[in-house]
Amino acid sequence: MQSNLLFRIEEKMADLPQSEKKIAATILADPTAVIQMNATSLALQAGSSPAAVIRFCHSIGLKGFTQLKLNLSADTQGIQEKLYSEIQPGEELEQIKKKFLMQTYHIFEETNQTLTNDCVARATQWFHESKVIFTYGIGASHLAALDLQQKFSRIGKSMICSQDQHLLVTSMSVMEENAVFFGVSNSGEKQEVIALMKTAKKLGIKTISLTKDTTNTLSQLSDLSLKTANSHEAPLRSGATVSLLAQMYAVDLLFYDFATKHYDTTINNLEKSKEAIRSLTHGSEEHD
Repeated sequence: MQSNLLFRIEEKMADLPQSEKKIAATILADPTAVIQMNATSLALQAGSSPAAVIRFCHSIGLKGFTQLKLNLSADTQGIQEKLYSEIQPGEELEQIKKKFLMQTYHIFEETNQTLTNDCVARATQWFHESKVIFTYGIGASHLAALDLQQKFSRIGKSMICSQDQHLLVTSMSVMEENAVFFGVSNSGEKQEVIALMKTAKKLGIKTISLTKDTTNTLSQLSDLSLKTANSHEAPLRSGATVSLLAQMYAVDLLFYDFATKHYDTTINNLEKSKEAIRSLTHGSEEHD
């Protein structure tokens, strides 16, 4: 698979200083041409400076300009096939599949880096110690919260997921100890999630956030911050789909980390859950 350097540039562009933004824009406009340039010629083309080119390389996690060119060379096929561009009017399904596959691979790869082992381990330990886990998200993030509820409720954890803020607040207010609030927001700036996070903290409940990899309000408020890759959102909002996949991927990692540490209990509870579903289905068939 390609190294997906252009996705990384798009994701970091908003946070770059103006001198480096010019360089990023020049590379994104014609990445193939940059392969033939040196740092001075790229700086001239971008209206910036050679020093800014080197700083830009460091800003996107590269050692220098040579590595930038090597990464672009490795991405030549994807660049030529225009796999880094947003979905176009009338685009063939096969091309859409290639674009989505590349973007999905990139977001999972980046999330593996931002979702640190230590943070995941601490989160699953808190889950194990908790009597109840409250989880909340809005829009697509609500789907990730529901996924968390579905997975952990099947293995015996008491889960409360609701879009009714009043229900969550009243339920949290009567919890005496060992509760966790898990707030999901890709941007980390949704006021409803932030308000619930603040309430949970006032009530002495441990708080965990799941956001994209930026400095955002929710992650700064939480006791434990889990980060997914900072996906680039384009006009058709394919980024919204990809960010949801990253959240689901994070939930899966939390579940599997928990399951491996409490394997026998997890397997036993999953079997009980499956048997209950089989009994329910069989009972419904008998009454048909």
